Amino acid sequence: MKNNIKEVTLFTIIILYFIYCLKYNFYIKEQVIYSLDIWITKIIPSLFPTFIIIDLIYNSNIPYYITKYLHINCLYILSIISGSPSNAYILSKSKINITKQLSVTKYTSLIFTYNYLKLIFNTKLAIIIIILNILSNIILTLIIKPENSEITKINNNNIFNTIINSINKNIKTLITILGTIIFFNTLPINLISNTYLKTFLFSILEITTSLNHLSTINIPLNLKLFFTIISLSTCGLCIESQIKSIINDTYLNYNKYLYYRLLHLIIFLTITLITINLL
Repeated sequence: MKNNIKEVTLFTIIILYFIYCLKYNFYIKEQVIYSLDIWITKIIPSLFPTFIIIDLIYNSNIPYYITKYLHINCLYILSIISGSPSNAYILSKSKINITKQLSVTKYTSLIFTYNYLKLIFNTKLAIIIIILNILSNIILTLIIKPENSEITKINNNNIFNTIINSINKNIKTLITILGTIIFFNTLPINLISNTYLKTFLFSILEITTSLNHLSTINIPLNLKLFFTIISLSTCGLCIESQIKSIINDTYLNYNKYLYYRLLHLIIFLTITLITINLL
C-alpha cells in the first residue's frame, strides 16, 4: 500500500513538473542561462582552484604526517578551506562512522563564502560571520565528541597524474553542481511574490542562488543576517544531494545528522546574535 502511494505521488509530481515546464518554458530558459552565468563567473573561479589545492594537499600525504606526528586532525582544516562536498569525499575514504564527523565539518568553500558575504555585508562582517560559523562547529564538536578519522598514507609519486586525475574528478563534480543548480533554479520559487518566503526557500534549497539573491534584495540587515546564517548552516539541499551521491556506499545515520545540523544552526544563530549586540 505504501509503495503504491509513493508511486502515485511520484507520478503526480512528474506530471505536474512536466506541465509546469511547458507552461513556463521561457522562464525556465532564463533560469538556465542565469544558472550558467553564476556557475561560470562565481562558482568555477572559487571552487575549482580550491578543489585542486585540496587534492594536492591530500595526495601529498601532508595530512597523514600531521595527524600521525602532531596529532592534529587535518580534516577540520581542509573542510574549512574546501567546504562540502569535498569533506564528504575525504570522509568516504575513512574507516569510521562518519555521521558525527560530517556533522561538524560541514561548510561552504572559504573563498566562495568570503566573496559572497562581502557583497552582502562588508569585509569586516563577512570575516566575523565566517569565524562564528567555524566556532559553532567547534562548539558542536565539543558537545557530540566525534571519533577521529583515520587518514591512510597514499603511495603516489607521480604529481602529474595526481593533477590530471584531480582535474578530471573535479570537472565532473563541478558539472554535477551545475546540474543541481539548474534544477533548483528552474523550480517555480522565483514566481513567488512574497520576498521573505522566497528568500527562506532559497536559503534551504541552494546556497549559491540564496547568497546571490541576498546580495541583490533590499530587506533589513538583521533579516539578511538571519537568512545568511540559515544558508551557511544548511548549505542547501543542493549540496546535500551532492554529499549523498559521494557517500552513497558509506553508512550515514541521517536522523542524527539532521539533528546535529539543527543544533549547529541554533548555536550559530545564538552566538551571532550575542556578537552583533556586543559590536
